[in-house]
Amino acid sequence: MSTGHEDRSFISKNRLEALVDSVFAFAMTLLVVSLAIPAIPRSEAAAELPAYLARMYPEFVSFLVAFLLLAIFWIVHHRQFHSLHTVDSGVLWLNIGILICIVLVPFTTSISGDYSYVQIAVVLFHLNLLAIGLFFTAHWYYISHMPALTDHAISGQAARCGLLRSLVTPVVALIGIALLFSVPGHSMLAYLLIPVGVYLVGRSSCR
Repeated sequence: MSTGHEDRSFISKNRLEALVDSVFAFAMTLLVVSLAIPAIPRSEAAAELPAYLARMYPEFVSFLVAFLLLAIFWIVHHRQFHSLHTVDSGVLWLNIGILICIVLVPFTTSISGDYSYVQIAVVLFHLNLLAIGLFFTAHWYYISHMPALTDHAISGQAARCGLLRSLVTPVVALIGIALLFSVPGHSMLAYLLIPVGVYLVGRSSCR
C-alpha cells in the first residue's frame, strides 16, 4: 500500500504523457499557420501567386525542418519515457521546461522563415533548438540516475549511450549558429547532421 509521502512525491505517468502528446501535436499543427498567403485579387492571382510561393521558399524550408525536428523530439521523449515506471517532481519540471521550448518552436520557425536574412531571427531558432537539446540531455541524465523511477535499473552503458545521443542536438545547434555567421542562408542544413550524429554514436558507443 502506498504511503501518503509516496502519493505526494510521485505523479501519474499517464497524465504527463497525455500533456506532452497534446503539446507536441498542437505545436506541430501550429507550424503551418506561418505559411499563410495574403489575399490576392482574382485578376492578379495567376501572375502573382507563383511568384509569391517562390518567395516563400525559406518559410517552407523552416517549416519542414521544424516539423521533422519536432517529430524526432517526440520519438526521443517516447523512448526516454519508456524506461519510467513513475514520475516525480524532478521529471515533471524537466518536462515543463521541455514543453516551454516546444511551444516556442512555431514562433521561432515563423520569425526565422519570414526574416531569414536577419541573423537574430535565425539565431532565435537555433537557441530554441539548443535549449530543447539541453533539456532532453538533463531529462535523460536524471532518469538514468534515479532507479526508483524506472521499471529496471538502466545499465551504465545504456545511460552513457542515451546521454551521448541527447547531446547530438545541442552540438548541432551550436554548429548551426557557427554556420549562420560563416555561411549565411545555409545554417538550417546543419540539422541534417542529427540523424548522422545519432547513427555514429550508436555505432561507436552503444554496442
